[in-house]
Amino acid sequence: MKPSTFEEAAQLYERMIRKQLKRLCIYRNHDEFYQCGLIALWKAYEQFDERKGAFSTYAFYTVRGYLLGKLNGERRVEERQVMLDPELAETISADEPASDADFFQYLAPLNGRQRLVIEERFYHGKKLTAIAQEHGMTYDQVRSFYRRALRKIKEYADEQKLL
Repeated sequence: MKPSTFEEAAQLYERMIRKQLKRLCIYRNHDEFYQCGLIALWKAYEQFDERKGAFSTYAFYTVRGYLLGKLNGERRVEERQVMLDPELAETISADEPASDADFFQYLAPLNGRQRLVIEERFYHGKKLTAIAQEHGMTYDQVRSFYRRALRKIKEYADEQKLL
């Protein structure tokens, strides 16, 4: 049976949320994840149908699924962040910023649109959706050019021993 108010549900299921955080080994951003657990509990509270089973089971799986989704999203963000090679980091000093020539040497193997997308993305800091809108392309086209360009740059850098 579902609690009569959400506040009552939050009090009853606070331990369950904290236990899920512990089971999933969430120690970083603990308060943020706890809030996500409360949001998931609220969604479970709002969407629960008494004809389909017990609220406690539904709340448990909703909260756990929401937390796992949030963890997975954060993992993907961390994987996308570029980690500098320690040897490369030593060659780049803070008082000597990379020049435009350093940036543009990597663009040598690219065709016109690939070069455009990479320049807009990295040199001007635009998102792929903004590039697509500005140049009359679909997001999928821009993403395709972007991925092929990155692959070509990596192959070129490996051949030239730039990285």
